[in-house]
Amino acid sequence: MQAKPPLSCRLVGNTVVPRFLGEADHPWLRSLLDERERFVGRAQRELDARLRDPLPGEGPAGKKQFAVHVLARLGRSERSAAVPPRQARRLVFEEAARAQGQRASILARVASSVGVTLEELEASLFADLPAERLVVGLATPLSAVELALRANLVLAQALLARATAVTIEAEGNARALVRHAKLRGLICTVAGRSAGSDAVLEVSGPLTLFRRTVLYGRALGSLVPHLAWCRRFRLEAACILEERHAVLRLATGDPIFPAQEPRPYDSQLEERFAREFRKLAPDWDVLREPEPVAVESRLVFPDFALQHRNDPSRRWLLEIMGFWTPEYVSRKLALYRAAHARNLILCIDEERACAEEDLPAGALIVRFRRRVDPSAVLRLVE
Repeated sequence: MQAKPPLSCRLVGNTVVPRFLGEADHPWLRSLLDERERFVGRAQRELDARLRDPLPGEGPAGKKQFAVHVLARLGRSERSAAVPPRQARRLVFEEAARAQGQRASILARVASSVGVTLEELEASLFADLPAERLVVGLATPLSAVELALRANLVLAQALLARATAVTIEAEGNARALVRHAKLRGLICTVAGRSAGSDAVLEVSGPLTLFRRTVLYGRALGSLVPHLAWCRRFRLEAACILEERHAVLRLATGDPIFPAQEPRPYDSQLEERFAREFRKLAPDWDVLREPEPVAVESRLVFPDFALQHRNDPSRRWLLEIMGFWTPEYVSRKLALYRAAHARNLILCIDEERACAEEDLPAGALIVRFRRRVDPSAVLRLVE
Protein backbone atom coordinates (compact mmCIF):
# COMPACT_ATOMS: atom_id res chain seq x y z
CA MET A 1 0.00 0.00 0.00
CA GLN A 2 1.37 3.39 -0.97
CA ALA A 3 2.35 5.74 1.85
CA LYS A 4 0.84 9.19 1.66
CA PRO A 5 3.23 11.58 -0.11
CA PRO A 6 4.29 14.90 1.42
CA LEU A 7 1.81 17.68 0.76
CA SER A 8 2.61 19.45 -2.49
CA CYS A 9 2.85 22.98 -1.09
CA ARG A 10 5.30 25.51 0.28
CA LEU A 11 5.27 28.12 3.02
CA VAL A 12 5.92 31.73 2.11
CA GLY A 13 6.11 33.55 5.43
CA ASN A 14 2.95 32.39 7.17
CA THR A 15 1.04 31.71 3.95
CA VAL A 16 0.45 28.22 2.53
CA VAL A 17 0.95 28.16 -1.24
CA PRO A 18 -0.45 24.94 -2.77
CA ARG A 19 1.48 23.61 -5.77
CA PHE A 20 -1.60 23.15 -7.89
CA LEU A 21 -1.25 21.23 -11.14
CA GLY A 22 -1.86 23.42 -14.16
CA GLU A 23 -1.66 23.53 -17.92
CA ALA A 24 2.13 23.15 -17.93
CA ASP A 25 1.73 19.79 -16.15
CA HIS A 26 -0.76 18.30 -18.57
CA PRO A 27 1.82 16.67 -20.92
CA TRP A 28 3.54 14.62 -18.21
CA LEU A 29 0.19 13.82 -16.59
CA ARG A 30 -0.86 12.38 -19.95
CA SER A 31 2.33 10.24 -19.90
CA LEU A 32 1.43 9.11 -16.37
CA LEU A 33 -2.01 7.99 -17.52
CA ASP A 34 -0.53 6.22 -20.54
CA GLU A 35 1.95 4.32 -18.35
CA ARG A 36 -0.81 3.17 -16.03
CA GLU A 37 -2.83 1.93 -19.00
CA ARG A 38 0.22 0.05 -20.30
CA PHE A 39 0.50 -1.91 -17.04
CA VAL A 40 -3.15 -3.01 -16.86
CA GLY A 41 -3.18 -6.75 -16.10
CA ARG A 42 0.30 -6.69 -14.55
CA ALA A 43 1.31 -6.62 -10.89
CA GLN A 44 1.06 -3.33 -9.05
CA ARG A 45 4.73 -3.58 -8.03
CA GLU A 46 5.75 -3.44 -11.70
CA LEU A 47 3.81 -0.21 -12.21
CA ASP A 48 5.23 1.23 -8.97
CA ALA A 49 8.76 0.43 -10.14
CA ARG A 50 8.16 2.13 -13.49
CA LEU A 51 6.76 5.26 -11.87
CA ARG A 52 9.82 5.62 -9.68
CA ASP A 53 11.69 6.39 -12.91
CA PRO A 54 11.32 9.80 -14.58
CA LEU A 55 8.47 10.49 -16.96
CA PRO A 56 9.02 12.55 -20.11
CA GLY A 57 8.98 16.21 -19.14
CA GLU A 58 7.70 15.58 -15.65
CA GLY A 59 7.35 18.44 -13.17
CA PRO A 60 8.75 18.81 -9.66
CA ALA A 61 9.09 15.60 -7.66
CA GLY A 62 6.48 16.69 -5.11
CA LYS A 63 3.90 17.24 -7.80
CA LYS A 64 4.56 13.86 -9.37
CA GLN A 65 4.38 12.01 -6.06
CA PHE A 66 1.04 13.61 -5.28
CA ALA A 67 -0.37 12.92 -8.74
CA VAL A 68 0.68 9.25 -8.53
CA HIS A 69 -0.96 9.00 -5.10
CA VAL A 70 -4.23 10.49 -6.37
CA LEU A 71 -4.23 8.26 -9.46
CA ALA A 72 -3.82 5.22 -7.21
CA ARG A 73 -6.89 6.36 -5.27
CA LEU A 74 -8.90 6.84 -8.45
CA GLY A 75 -7.81 3.53 -9.98
CA ARG A 76 -7.96 0.09 -8.48
CA SER A 77 -6.29 -3.26 -8.50
CA GLU A 78 -7.68 -6.74 -8.03
CA ARG A 79 -6.53 -10.04 -6.65
CA SER A 80 -6.03 -12.87 -9.11
CA ALA A 81 -5.29 -16.27 -7.57
CA ALA A 82 -5.99 -19.84 -8.70
CA VAL A 83 -5.91 -20.85 -5.04
CA PRO A 84 -6.97 -18.55 -2.19
CA PRO A 85 -3.66 -17.13 -0.85
CA ARG A 86 -4.21 -18.14 2.78
CA GLN A 87 -5.12 -21.66 1.74
CA ALA A 88 -2.10 -21.85 -0.58
CA ARG A 89 0.29 -20.79 2.21
CA ARG A 90 -1.26 -23.20 4.71
CA LEU A 91 -0.96 -26.15 2.32
CA VAL A 92 2.67 -25.32 1.51
CA PHE A 93 3.65 -24.94 5.18
CA GLU A 94 1.88 -28.18 6.11
CA GLU A 95 3.59 -30.05 3.27
CA ALA A 96 6.99 -28.61 4.22
CA ALA A 97 6.51 -29.70 7.84
CA ARG A 98 5.33 -33.16 6.88
CA ALA A 99 7.87 -34.10 4.23
CA GLN A 100 11.49 -33.29 3.49
CA GLY A 101 12.44 -31.94 0.11
CA GLN A 102 13.49 -28.98 -1.94
CA ARG A 103 11.19 -26.01 -2.34
CA ALA A 104 10.38 -26.88 -5.93
CA SER A 105 9.35 -30.44 -5.07
CA ILE A 106 7.17 -29.26 -2.16
CA LEU A 107 5.41 -26.74 -4.35
CA ALA A 108 4.96 -29.32 -7.12
CA ARG A 109 3.27 -31.77 -4.75
CA VAL A 110 0.91 -29.10 -3.39
CA ALA A 111 0.10 -27.87 -6.89
CA SER A 112 -0.73 -31.39 -7.99
CA SER A 113 -2.96 -31.96 -4.94
CA VAL A 114 -5.14 -28.93 -5.71
CA GLY A 115 -5.12 -29.33 -9.49
CA VAL A 116 -3.18 -26.19 -10.53
CA THR A 117 0.14 -25.61 -12.23
CA LEU A 118 3.30 -24.80 -10.31
CA GLU A 119 3.27 -21.25 -11.72
CA GLU A 120 -0.35 -20.72 -10.64
CA LEU A 121 0.41 -21.90 -7.12
CA GLU A 122 3.44 -19.62 -6.82
CA ALA A 123 1.40 -16.67 -8.07
CA SER A 124 -1.30 -17.48 -5.49
CA LEU A 125 1.00 -17.55 -2.46
CA PHE A 126 1.19 -13.76 -2.05
CA ALA A 127 -1.58 -12.60 -4.36
CA ASP A 128 -3.31 -10.83 -1.45
CA LEU A 129 -0.39 -8.44 -0.91
CA PRO A 130 -1.10 -4.95 -2.36
CA ALA A 131 2.06 -5.05 -4.50
CA GLU A 132 1.00 -8.34 -6.09
CA ARG A 133 -2.51 -7.30 -7.00
CA LEU A 134 -3.20 -6.72 -10.69
CA VAL A 135 -3.67 -3.26 -12.12
CA VAL A 136 -7.20 -2.83 -13.51
CA GLY A 137 -8.32 -0.31 -16.10
CA LEU A 138 -9.98 2.87 -14.88
CA ALA A 139 -13.76 2.60 -14.67
CA THR A 140 -14.05 5.96 -16.46
CA PRO A 141 -11.26 7.23 -18.74
CA LEU A 142 -9.43 10.25 -17.33
CA SER A 143 -7.97 13.16 -19.22
CA ALA A 144 -4.83 14.93 -18.03
CA VAL A 145 -6.96 18.01 -17.29
CA GLU A 146 -9.35 16.04 -15.08
CA LEU A 147 -6.52 14.28 -13.26
CA ALA A 148 -4.95 17.67 -12.51
CA LEU A 149 -8.23 19.05 -11.16
CA ARG A 150 -8.85 15.97 -9.02
CA ALA A 151 -5.32 16.08 -7.62
CA ASN A 152 -5.77 19.76 -6.79
CA LEU A 153 -9.02 18.96 -4.97
CA VAL A 154 -7.35 16.24 -2.90
CA LEU A 155 -4.51 18.64 -2.06
CA ALA A 156 -6.91 21.36 -0.90
CA GLN A 157 -8.83 18.83 1.21
CA ALA A 158 -5.62 17.50 2.76
CA LEU A 159 -4.56 21.01 3.74
CA LEU A 160 -7.97 21.71 5.30
CA ALA A 161 -7.56 18.57 7.38
CA ARG A 162 -4.85 20.53 9.23
CA ALA A 163 -7.10 23.52 9.93
CA THR A 164 -8.17 24.94 13.27
CA ALA A 165 -10.73 27.36 11.82
CA VAL A 166 -12.17 28.12 8.38
CA THR A 167 -14.02 31.18 7.08
CA ILE A 168 -15.92 30.98 3.78
CA GLU A 169 -17.51 33.97 2.06
CA ALA A 170 -19.87 32.82 -0.67
CA GLU A 171 -21.95 34.59 -3.29
CA GLY A 172 -24.45 32.45 -5.17
CA ASN A 173 -25.27 28.86 -4.14
CA ALA A 174 -24.86 29.92 -0.50
CA ARG A 175 -28.03 28.10 0.50
CA ALA A 176 -26.78 24.78 -0.89
CA LEU A 177 -23.42 25.33 0.80
CA VAL A 178 -25.03 25.95 4.18
CA ARG A 179 -27.31 22.94 3.71
CA HIS A 180 -24.34 20.68 2.91
CA ALA A 181 -22.42 21.92 5.96
CA LYS A 182 -25.38 21.14 8.21
CA LEU A 183 -25.96 17.71 6.64
CA ARG A 184 -22.32 16.73 7.19
CA GLY A 185 -22.54 17.76 10.84
CA LEU A 186 -19.92 20.51 10.68
CA ILE A 187 -19.58 22.88 13.62
CA CYS A 188 -20.70 25.94 11.73
CA THR A 189 -22.26 29.35 12.20
CA VAL A 190 -23.69 31.41 9.36
CA ALA A 191 -23.65 35.20 9.37
CA GLY A 192 -25.22 37.73 7.05
CA ARG A 193 -23.75 39.38 4.02
CA SER A 194 -20.32 40.90 3.90
CA ALA A 195 -19.05 43.03 1.04
CA GLY A 196 -19.41 40.93 -2.13
CA SER A 197 -20.92 37.83 -0.51
CA ASP A 198 -24.35 36.41 0.35
CA ALA A 199 -23.26 34.50 3.43
CA VAL A 200 -20.25 34.03 5.67
CA LEU A 201 -19.67 30.57 7.13
CA GLU A 202 -17.46 30.20 10.19
CA VAL A 203 -16.48 26.53 10.48
CA SER A 204 -14.43 24.83 13.18
CA GLY A 205 -11.42 22.93 11.87
CA PRO A 206 -10.54 19.29 12.65
CA LEU A 207 -7.63 20.30 14.89
CA THR A 208 -10.03 21.90 17.38
CA LEU A 209 -11.44 18.44 18.17
CA PHE A 210 -9.99 15.83 20.48
CA ARG A 211 -11.45 12.82 18.66
CA ARG A 212 -12.82 11.79 15.26
CA THR A 213 -10.60 14.36 13.61
CA VAL A 214 -10.16 12.24 10.47
CA LEU A 215 -13.92 11.87 9.92
CA TYR A 216 -14.47 15.55 10.62
CA GLY A 217 -11.65 16.48 8.25
CA ARG A 218 -13.31 14.49 5.49
CA ALA A 219 -16.63 16.21 6.17
CA LEU A 220 -14.94 19.61 6.02
CA GLY A 221 -13.10 18.69 2.82
CA SER A 222 -16.39 17.71 1.19
CA LEU A 223 -17.36 21.40 1.16
CA VAL A 224 -14.53 22.29 -1.23
CA PRO A 225 -15.93 20.89 -4.51
CA HIS A 226 -19.26 22.61 -3.80
CA LEU A 227 -17.50 25.99 -3.72
CA ALA A 228 -16.92 25.70 -7.47
CA TRP A 229 -20.66 26.26 -8.04
CA CYS A 230 -20.65 29.61 -6.21
CA ARG A 231 -20.47 32.65 -8.45
CA ARG A 232 -17.68 33.88 -6.19
CA PHE A 233 -16.12 32.54 -3.03
CA ARG A 234 -13.21 33.20 -0.73
CA LEU A 235 -11.94 30.66 1.79
CA GLU A 236 -9.40 31.39 4.50
CA ALA A 237 -8.20 28.65 6.86
CA ALA A 238 -5.93 28.86 9.88
CA CYS A 239 -3.74 25.76 9.62
CA ILE A 240 -0.87 24.10 11.43
CA LEU A 241 1.83 22.89 9.04
CA GLU A 242 5.31 21.73 10.01
CA GLU A 243 4.47 22.77 13.59
CA ARG A 244 3.90 26.32 12.40
CA HIS A 245 0.75 28.40 12.24
CA ALA A 246 -0.07 29.30 8.66
CA VAL A 247 -2.94 30.61 6.54
CA LEU A 248 -4.42 28.86 3.51
CA ARG A 249 -6.43 30.94 1.04
CA LEU A 250 -8.58 29.61 -1.78
CA ALA A 251 -10.75 31.70 -4.07
CA THR A 252 -12.84 31.73 -7.23
CA GLY A 253 -10.77 30.54 -10.17
CA ASP A 254 -8.56 28.09 -8.29
CA PRO A 255 -8.29 24.92 -10.41
CA ILE A 256 -10.24 22.47 -8.24
CA PHE A 257 -12.49 19.64 -9.45
CA PRO A 258 -16.15 20.60 -8.86
CA ALA A 259 -18.87 18.53 -7.26
CA GLN A 260 -21.82 17.41 -9.33
CA GLU A 261 -23.95 20.35 -10.37
CA PRO A 262 -26.47 21.18 -7.62
CA ARG A 263 -30.06 20.37 -8.36
CA PRO A 264 -31.77 23.54 -9.57
CA TYR A 265 -34.86 22.82 -7.44
CA ASP A 266 -35.44 21.06 -4.13
CA SER A 267 -38.67 19.48 -5.33
CA GLN A 268 -40.87 18.89 -8.36
CA LEU A 269 -43.38 21.24 -6.74
CA GLU A 270 -40.94 24.17 -6.92
CA GLU A 271 -39.81 23.26 -10.44
CA ARG A 272 -43.39 23.08 -11.70
CA PHE A 273 -44.29 26.45 -10.15
CA ALA A 274 -41.26 28.17 -11.72
CA ARG A 275 -41.98 26.68 -15.14
CA GLU A 276 -45.68 27.56 -15.10
CA PHE A 277 -45.17 31.09 -13.70
CA ARG A 278 -42.55 31.91 -16.36
CA LYS A 279 -44.98 30.80 -19.04
CA LEU A 280 -47.93 32.68 -17.53
CA ALA A 281 -46.05 35.92 -16.74
CA PRO A 282 -43.39 36.59 -19.41
CA ASP A 283 -42.75 40.09 -18.01
CA TRP A 284 -41.60 38.68 -14.68
CA ASP A 285 -38.26 37.00 -13.94
CA VAL A 286 -38.25 34.05 -11.56
CA LEU A 287 -35.00 33.98 -9.60
CA ARG A 288 -34.35 30.66 -7.91
CA GLU A 289 -32.70 30.94 -4.47
CA PRO A 290 -31.99 34.68 -4.49
CA GLU A 291 -29.57 36.24 -2.04
CA PRO A 292 -30.49 35.45 1.58
CA VAL A 293 -32.12 38.05 3.80
CA ALA A 294 -30.03 39.07 6.84
CA VAL A 295 -31.87 39.37 10.16
CA GLU A 296 -29.47 40.46 12.88
CA SER A 297 -27.05 37.50 13.09
CA ARG A 298 -29.30 35.11 11.17
CA LEU A 299 -30.03 34.44 7.51
CA VAL A 300 -33.38 33.64 5.94
CA PHE A 301 -33.37 31.90 2.57
CA PRO A 302 -36.45 32.59 0.41
CA ASP A 303 -37.21 30.07 -2.32
CA PHE A 304 -37.81 32.58 -5.12
CA ALA A 305 -37.63 36.24 -5.98
CA LEU A 306 -40.16 37.51 -8.53
CA GLN A 307 -38.96 40.66 -10.28
CA HIS A 308 -40.61 42.64 -13.05
CA ARG A 309 -38.27 42.84 -16.02
CA ASN A 310 -39.12 46.47 -16.90
CA ASP A 311 -39.41 47.75 -13.33
CA PRO A 312 -36.84 46.20 -10.93
CA SER A 313 -38.47 48.00 -7.98
CA ARG A 314 -41.39 45.60 -8.34
CA ARG A 315 -39.81 42.70 -6.53
CA TRP A 316 -41.44 40.04 -4.36
CA LEU A 317 -40.01 37.23 -2.24
CA LEU A 318 -41.82 33.92 -2.22
CA GLU A 319 -41.55 30.89 0.05
CA ILE A 320 -43.22 27.54 -0.43
CA MET A 321 -43.92 25.92 2.93
CA GLY A 322 -44.69 22.27 3.56
CA PHE A 323 -45.35 21.35 7.20
CA TRP A 324 -46.33 24.39 9.26
CA THR A 325 -48.04 25.68 12.37
CA PRO A 326 -49.48 29.17 12.90
CA GLU A 327 -46.65 29.84 15.35
CA TYR A 328 -44.08 28.89 12.74
CA VAL A 329 -45.69 31.19 10.17
CA SER A 330 -45.74 34.03 12.72
CA ARG A 331 -42.04 33.60 13.48
CA LYS A 332 -41.22 33.51 9.77
CA LEU A 333 -43.15 36.70 9.13
CA ALA A 334 -41.52 38.38 12.13
CA LEU A 335 -38.07 37.61 10.73
CA TYR A 336 -38.91 39.15 7.37
CA ARG A 337 -40.45 42.21 9.04
CA ALA A 338 -37.30 42.66 11.12
CA ALA A 339 -35.33 42.61 7.87
CA HIS A 340 -37.73 45.20 6.38
CA ALA A 341 -38.73 42.75 3.64
CA ARG A 342 -42.34 43.77 3.04
CA ASN A 343 -43.20 42.16 -0.29
CA LEU A 344 -43.47 38.57 0.86
CA ILE A 345 -45.79 35.79 -0.29
CA LEU A 346 -46.11 32.52 1.61
CA CYS A 347 -47.44 29.50 -0.27
CA ILE A 348 -48.82 27.09 2.32
CA ASP A 349 -49.70 23.44 1.79
CA GLU A 350 -53.22 22.95 3.12
CA GLU A 351 -52.68 19.21 3.55
CA ARG A 352 -49.68 19.64 5.86
CA ALA A 353 -51.05 21.97 8.50
CA CYS A 354 -50.16 20.90 12.03
CA ALA A 355 -52.78 23.07 13.71
CA GLU A 356 -56.14 24.56 12.81
CA GLU A 357 -55.82 28.05 14.33
CA ASP A 358 -56.15 31.06 12.05
CA LEU A 359 -53.08 32.39 10.28
CA PRO A 360 -51.61 35.78 11.23
CA ALA A 361 -53.69 38.71 10.04
CA GLY A 362 -52.29 40.63 7.11
CA ALA A 363 -50.12 37.81 5.79
CA LEU A 364 -50.13 37.36 2.02
CA ILE A 365 -50.96 33.68 1.73
CA VAL A 366 -51.51 31.41 -1.26
CA ARG A 367 -52.92 28.09 -0.17
CA PHE A 368 -52.25 25.08 -2.36
CA ARG A 369 -52.70 21.35 -2.65
CA ARG A 370 -50.13 19.40 -4.69
CA ARG A 371 -49.59 22.43 -6.99
CA VAL A 372 -48.96 26.13 -6.43
CA ASP A 373 -51.34 28.05 -8.70
CA PRO A 374 -49.19 30.59 -10.62
CA SER A 375 -52.24 32.71 -11.49
CA ALA A 376 -53.02 33.19 -7.78
CA VAL A 377 -49.45 34.40 -7.22
CA LEU A 378 -49.61 36.67 -10.27
CA ARG A 379 -52.81 38.34 -8.96
CA LEU A 380 -50.95 39.31 -5.79
CA VAL A 381 -47.85 40.69 -7.46
CA GLU A 382 -49.88 42.58 -10.08
